[in-house]
Amino acid sequence: MISIKKIIPLAIAGLLSACSSQISINDVLLQKELDRTMYLRGDFTLWDAEPQYQFNLVGPALYQAQVKFSTPGKVYEFKIADADFSEGFNCGYSDSFPQGQSLTLGQAATADCNTIYNYFSYTPAIKGTYIVSIDFSDYDEPKVTITKK
Repeated sequence: MISIKKIIPLAIAGLLSACSSQISINDVLLQKELDRTMYLRGDFTLWDAEPQYQFNLVGPALYQAQVKFSTPGKVYEFKIADADFSEGFNCGYSDSFPQGQSLTLGQAATADCNTIYNYFSYTPAIKGTYIVSIDFSDYDEPKVTITKK
């Protein structure tokens, strides 16, 4: 006789294998971890969670938001956080990031999602639209990147 403890994992595995090949167990776990909307929040939003700065899922564990920086040479400060700056969803720079808070175009920086004051900063050389990405492939050490659109 098969116990219920053996049936449940087999049923879950069967359901996952019957679904589209694009869904993995990591995707299912990630969706559980990010059960809320995340925003790009900074001095350009008065630190508010505004809908136009909402992060969207663009690939497995990869979220992006767009922002227009209109003043070259200005230091823009921001975090990636949910609507309440909740613990575990309040992402700023990690103390282990050698450059501190300053991001470099195209270079990934490790985020800490349990920060209070550790905001990122970026100084654009030219005005335009930029894409801020956060990669939760490793939920304990998400990576933040900024690129020019």
